Amino acid sequence: MATAVFVGLATLDIAYAVRRYPAEDSKTQAEDQFLGAGGPAANAAVAYAFLSGRSPALITALGEHQLAQTIRRDLDRYGVAPVDVTPDSAERPPVSSIVVATESGTRTIVSLDGSRISAPFDRSRLGPLRDAVVVLVDGHYPDLALGFATAARETGVTVVLDAGRWRPVHAELLPLVDIAICSSGFTPPGISGTPAEVFDDLHARGVYQVAITQGDKPIRYSEAEQVTGEIVVPRTPAVDTLGAGDILHGAFCHYYAAGQSFTDALRAAAAVATESCAYLGTREWMRQHPRPDQSTR
Repeated sequence: MATAVFVGLATLDIAYAVRRYPAEDSKTQAEDQFLGAGGPAANAAVAYAFLSGRSPALITALGEHQLAQTIRRDLDRYGVAPVDVTPDSAERPPVSSIVVATESGTRTIVSLDGSRISAPFDRSRLGPLRDAVVVLVDGHYPDLALGFATAARETGVTVVLDAGRWRPVHAELLPLVDIAICSSGFTPPGISGTPAEVFDDLHARGVYQVAITQGDKPIRYSEAEQVTGEIVVPRTPAVDTLGAGDILHGAFCHYYAAGQSFTDALRAAAAVATESCAYLGTREWMRQHPRPDQSTR
């Protein structure tokens, strides 16, 4: 059965909700907390699994550490099948500490991400691509991103890039990408970062379709045939924006794999991501969201 593959970072997220951000050198009692698997690729995979009812593969680095078992159990609970490229590692997985200020709807994240972890690419782990129609890479583990993007390109599987901020691997990765969904902070070297410049730069590198998300502002998009436009993002009172971009990416992969056009998939994904901001953490929106209609799968 056709599904998706997500390649990149999985973390353990520990989030606390407070009314406003604490003062330096102070103690604050949280109003609520969230504990679960996080990271761009992992959050996207969870959103895809929920919306599609299918079990996507998550290619990532976990290892044997006790904290990794917590991440693995959470992914399993939400229908994601992790493929661990570092199964014998005793290294602690990345942990993200997050403070969510509910009055302003903002979040502050402190994390090591995966910069200290070596996650090698091995062609023997390409099996999940056989049933995939889309693969998303977040660039956190360069060897994995390049290996899976290259293999996907060779077999005709659409490659989607989660482009949060510029990373050195992007210079080599972008020519393998079909669709790039960028944050407003994504700026390739040598340009000032205006949407028009980002569009031109990425199209010149071979990316066919590009979108730039801007929080609650309209999504800007461009296609290689000089088709450009905006997609209005639904408005909702924001409690927590943690993982909203990741959820958008996972939802986009679901709707795109289901046959929707680039722009229609972006529009539907933006609605899901907006809904997620009304709740603390990256899972509560699924408890409130109507179960997906089987006809959309």
